[in-house]
This record gives sequence, structure tokens and C-alpha cells, in this order.
Amino acid sequence: MLSPIVQTPRYRLVADEIAARIRAGDFARGTKMPADKDLVARLGVSRTTVREAMIALELMGYVVTRFGAGAFVADPLPEGAEHRSDLPGFFELVEARVTLEPEIAATAAMLVGATEIAALERCIRGMCDADLPLQATEAHDREFHLILARATGNSIFVWLIEEFWRVRQQFPEWTRLDNRRSDADIARFYSQEHDAILDALRAGDAAAARAAMQVHCRNSGQPLLERWRQEDHEPGDPIKGVVQRIFRQAHPAS
Repeated sequence: MLSPIVQTPRYRLVADEIAARIRAGDFARGTKMPADKDLVARLGVSRTTVREAMIALELMGYVVTRFGAGAFVADPLPEGAEHRSDLPGFFELVEARVTLEPEIAATAAMLVGATEIAALERCIRGMCDADLPLQATEAHDREFHLILARATGNSIFVWLIEEFWRVRQQFPEWTRLDNRRSDADIARFYSQEHDAILDALRAGDAAAARAAMQVHCRNSGQPLLERWRQEDHEPGDPIKGVVQRIFRQAHPAS
């Protein structure tokens, strides 16, 4: 019998290699990890691949990021050598949202009813309540997207949105990027962008709903993508295509 061939993303191979070196003592516990450029030279991969691997290592418990100081080897190390292979890469998650959620919104625009519209309005009010803790704001945000998925009547869409949120909340980098609570951030990310989606839904305008959701999903992951935009990438690196496509969509005139 032949066994299925499993394609392992490059960043996971890099994360596994670094984790093995940490367990072997090549990188001492509590010490600062080498700079990205040094890991690029030693491993022969792109900076994006290294950075994606560092996110995975933090999630696995091998690396701790200290604000303003960089990445350090964890102390103590996690027990065992389990790799979180059930999670996609950070860039995979961003690309999936940008591709799929606008279509869910477009479908919902043709089917959403008054009950769903009222529920979506309540979600936006909750997101914009500056007195609520971030966890409560996130719950309203998640429910907004789930209501749209449920409105389509397609259980697969509901499952996809639930998975998006389950996965994104386990990425430390996403949590840091999404911790926006200034008045300007609330106005833009929670009020203006969600209101634009809701206006399109009220009008039953599928094209407008799709466009508004595209803007929202791009802005959700764009801060990290922009950080990678000017970096050098190895030839054929699939992550490069993700970054370039999403950035071109967000900045068509650039």
C-alpha cells in the first residue's frame, strides 16, 4: 500500500528544525534568539519563512516575545515535542479570509432579513462600546461575522467562520495586531467598516457587501503584511505571492 504524501509548508519545517536545536541546547533557555537575518543565512530560506516559523514557535511555547526586546528562548521549555500541525500559517489565514468572507457577505446580502439586521446593529454597538474589555468586543465582532454566515443558510460557511476565529485567537501575533482600542481605531475598524457592510446588507446589494467585506478583511491583516512588503524573498516562495496579491488589492494605485 502506498501512503499519502503530505506537503509540509516550509515554515513548519523551519519551526521544527529550530525547535529541535532548542531542545538540543544549541539555543540556551532564556537567551535571545538570533536575528532574523542570521537565521535566514543559516537556514537558506526567506525572511518571511523565518518570521512565520517564529510565530509558530511562539505558539508552540518554544519562544517568548518581549515587547521592545525581541524573541527569547522560553524557560521552561514546553513538555514533549508536539507541533501544532492542526493550525494553518498566519499568511494562509489572512489569504483565506480575504478570499472567502467577501463571498459570504455577498450571499448573505441576498438572504438576510430584518431579524439578522437588528442583531448585526447590536453587534456593532457592542464593538464600539469603549467601556467593554477587549474580550467582549471580540465576542461581538465574532458574532457579527457568524450572523452573516448563518444568514446564507450554508452550514459550511458557518463552520468556516468558526474555524477562522478559533485559529486566529491562537496566534499571538494576531492578538497583538488586533488589540486596537483607541477612539480612532474603534471608529475605523469597528464602526465605519462594519457599518459599510451593514448598509450594503440593508440595501440587498451583494456587490457592495462583497466590496465592503474585502476592505474590512484586508485591513484586519494588513498591518503585518505591510511590515513584510519590502523584505527580500527567495525565488518561488509561495508566501511572497500572498503578500503581493493582498497588498496590490489594498493599494491598487501603488
